[in-house]
Amino acid sequence: MVKIVRFFAYMLFFIVALMYFMPKESIYFFAEKQLQKYHVVIAHESVKDKGLSLELRHLDVYVESIQSAKIGEVDISLFGVYNEVKAHNIELSTAVASMLPTKIESLTIKYSILNPLNVTLNAVGAFGTLHGEANIKERKITAELKPSSLMQRKYRSALYNFKKQANGEYEYVQSF
Repeated sequence: MVKIVRFFAYMLFFIVALMYFMPKESIYFFAEKQLQKYHVVIAHESVKDKGLSLELRHLDVYVESIQSAKIGEVDISLFGVYNEVKAHNIELSTAVASMLPTKIESLTIKYSILNPLNVTLNAVGAFGTLHGEANIKERKITAELKPSSLMQRKYRSALYNFKKQANGEYEYVQSF
C-alpha cells in the first residue's frame, strides 16, 4: 500500500514539475508564428511566465495589417487535460463601432479532454453576456447571447444574425 501511495505522489510531483518547467513562452511564440500564416499579428505584448500559467499584457492584434483589437491582459493556462485562456479589457477597433459595442470586459476560452470535441467560450461586455461552444467534429458554432439594453437599443442590426428565443435570449448557429 505504501508503494502505491509513493508511486502516485511521485507521479503527481512529476506532472506538476513538468507543467511548471514547460517552456510556455516558446510555445506562445510558436503559436504566434503560426497565426502569421493567417495574416494575424500580435504585437507590443509583454510576456511573463507565472509558473503554471503565462501572462500577456498590452497586446495589439492586427488582422490583414489593420489594428483590430487592443487587449489589456491575457492569462494562458496549459495543463494538458484542461486548457484555458482568459482575456480582460478588450477594446475592438473603432471600425466595428457602428455594428457592435467595442468594449469586452472578459473572454474565457476553455478546452478539456473530458469533452474533447468542444471548445467553450464565455464573454461579458457592453453587448451583454455570451455563452458559446464550437464543436470540432461537426464543425458547428452555437452561441447564446443575453443582450444588454445598449445592444438592443443601438445595435439591432447585429441581432439580425441571431434567432430570438422565447426566453428573450438570442441564439446563433453557424457551420464552419
